[in-house]
Amino acid sequence: MSRPLRFLAPAALALMLACGRSATDPGGIVCTTEARAAINLAIVDSLTGAAAAFTGLWGRAVDGAYRDSSAFAFVNPQTGAVTLGLAYEHAGTLAVTVHANGYRDWQKSVVVTKDVCHVIGVQLTARLAK
Repeated sequence: MSRPLRFLAPAALALMLACGRSATDPGGIVCTTEARAAINLAIVDSLTGAAAAFTGLWGRAVDGAYRDSSAFAFVNPQTGAVTLGLAYEHAGTLAVTVHANGYRDWQKSVVVTKDVCHVIGVQLTARLAK
């Protein structure tokens, strides 16, 4: 083997190992272990389009017998944006409801799909009206 090929062989082997099939997964796909939300909600006041100091806020996602709900919304301290994640790693047709005191319930039906590893999250904006 000539000198340039001798130095190229280890680099080619490293590339094949990095891009090749996984030794631990028969399908050759390596998935992350994180759980991803199927529904990613931004919650705003319908009149102002801005986040509000919502009280009694909760979200729910239902697909047949499957139900997920959360009253834990994240409020970004810099922007004030209110976000909520639901239905972690659940694909299907989800009926989504968002409730806040003093507002009418917001509802939407959405289809969530998945790939080999995770759900493909759907971004929604719940515009709550009084």
